Amino acid sequence: MKEDGQLKSGGVTWKAVGITLVLIPLNFYWIIAGEVGLVGYALNTYAVPFYNVVFVVFSFTIINLVCRYITRIRILTNAELLTIYILLSTACAFPSITLMTILVTTIGHAFWFATPENEWKQLFWDHLPKWLLVDDQKALAGYYTGASNLTKLEIVGVWIGPIFSWTLFVTALILVMLCINVILRKQWVERERLAYPITQIAFHLTHNTKSLFTNRITWIGFGIAAAIAIINGFSFLYPTIPYLPIKRIGGWRGFGHLFTEKPWSAIGGISMSYYPFVIGLGLLMPLDLSFSSWFFFFFYKAQLVFSSAVGLSSLPGFPYIDRQCFGAAIGIFVSVIVLNLRHFRGVFRIVRHRTGEDTGEPIPYRLALWGIVGGLAILFIFSKRIGMSLWLIPLFFAIYFIIVLVLTRMRAEQGFPVHAMENMPNHHILIDSFGTRMLGTNNLVTLSLFSWFNRSYTSNPMPHQLEGFKLSERTDIAPRRLFFSLLGVSAFASIMVFSVMLYLYYKHGALNMSGSSSWNIGFGERIFSGLQRWLYYPTEPNFYATGGIVVGLLFSTLLMFMRARFFWWPFHPIGFVVSSDWGMRYLWSCMLVSSVVKYAVLRIGGPRATQQLVMFAVGLMLGDFTIGGIWSLISVITQQPMYNFWP
Repeated sequence: MKEDGQLKSGGVTWKAVGITLVLIPLNFYWIIAGEVGLVGYALNTYAVPFYNVVFVVFSFTIINLVCRYITRIRILTNAELLTIYILLSTACAFPSITLMTILVTTIGHAFWFATPENEWKQLFWDHLPKWLLVDDQKALAGYYTGASNLTKLEIVGVWIGPIFSWTLFVTALILVMLCINVILRKQWVERERLAYPITQIAFHLTHNTKSLFTNRITWIGFGIAAAIAIINGFSFLYPTIPYLPIKRIGGWRGFGHLFTEKPWSAIGGISMSYYPFVIGLGLLMPLDLSFSSWFFFFFYKAQLVFSSAVGLSSLPGFPYIDRQCFGAAIGIFVSVIVLNLRHFRGVFRIVRHRTGEDTGEPIPYRLALWGIVGGLAILFIFSKRIGMSLWLIPLFFAIYFIIVLVLTRMRAEQGFPVHAMENMPNHHILIDSFGTRMLGTNNLVTLSLFSWFNRSYTSNPMPHQLEGFKLSERTDIAPRRLFFSLLGVSAFASIMVFSVMLYLYYKHGALNMSGSSSWNIGFGERIFSGLQRWLYYPTEPNFYATGGIVVGLLFSTLLMFMRARFFWWPFHPIGFVVSSDWGMRYLWSCMLVSSVVKYAVLRIGGPRATQQLVMFAVGLMLGDFTIGGIWSLISVITQQPMYNFWP
């Protein structure tokens, strides 16, 4: 970013922000209706970039071009279009089933589903913070059964306290993320020049429109993906039409069950998919990272088979792949800190001596550091009031922010579309390390109530924020305006998640909406049944699992050392971190195809061929998102299941 970056004036205008605020509840309805509500099964936010956001911005781009052709006037500038993309993309992380949807669906669960049999009332009711939850049976009756009026004052009064409290918590969490990104921005955006593959489609849509729409290769990619989605969409409606098998070949279970003899029976789930948008994104990823992702998936499976062959699989959880992946994430974090020490020293020098070298940043470094301190203070006070021990609070949030920082680095460097990282929720790591007996009831209750934001990291907002700063660096978007817009939009998004979900539930009833695996009540059941199990059956520390963390840390450090020592070294620890992830089970084949194609193009073609490959990749993603988005919208509007191009 230029030193006079704050002189940038475009992009973050009242018009762009206003349009985004209007789009947020509409997109939230689209996402929530698909993921937990009206139309059965959909996972809009389980892959990045969010296809609903790309669909909306692509639609605005077309409208812009039509208006410009007819009237010679553009409704929105390129920078305003990109601002809408950045703000809406960040906002749409919140209604995901991997973030605030979990929170909303669990707020009343412990009180509505308590029975004499499960003994929840005796076990932990007295330890639940009533100021964060809803225990009013009349208000919960309308929530779960539907056909109720949400606007009644007595119902609004019950919900307003938890909504305000959780919104404050979310805003503090987002503030810390934003301020960390401000500290990292110059190093990761300007100096290291990381790839940021996911930003490519947004940039081409808004700032490379002419080349995008006139490039024949783009339309070939668009046509291939669109044709597949159209054919499969009509095949869903009319089964006599042949279906093109591109999704989960082998089903959710995959082919693992076909191996019945030891040690191969230990291989677990493995499926094949050929999603056009994932292959397209793989073509935009650095070759060593796309290669590492599928290579380490097979390395992970090989560990399972080897453990069975030598008889170690009899140990519960062995070879502790999930803990190895967490250890690898710690290794990446340590490596990033060490390699960026010079930058961090520079930041503290600028803060101490007020040299003014940070005038081009979204906010001054001094203000960013105070933002981190202030945000963490709110999180600490919040956690302490719930009942978490003082010694556990810094440890819990240290683990959380290590994971999200590594995730942000992964998105900047690799851009893998699915990074649920469900193998490393904080409470599992802490329980393995200390045991439930040592943690005690209050800490276990707090860990349960906090599981909504660290159960999965697919839609975590922090990578979207940094990608927004990356896009602002390439365009005429004022970074300071973008910073405060992101913070304000995030607070607004938090309130809108509650508003849209409560509207749907009080109208239809949470018990009457099937959603994705009945997650509108399933999340609460998982969380509080898990809490019940912890209290019924106290556990001791699992030192074997902790050993898995150490092994992952050492292995990740070795890989980073080899990459630093040997330029040709193709194995990246980021690939190892996502190797056991939910998405890799289905997407390894997409990464294999994209890495083979990209290797062939780089080996045979020249710079022009490489650029054409980028345009082809963008076309694949646009075609999949456009037709897939249309099918999804039809489903939401008609409240009937339609073809889901993903997952």
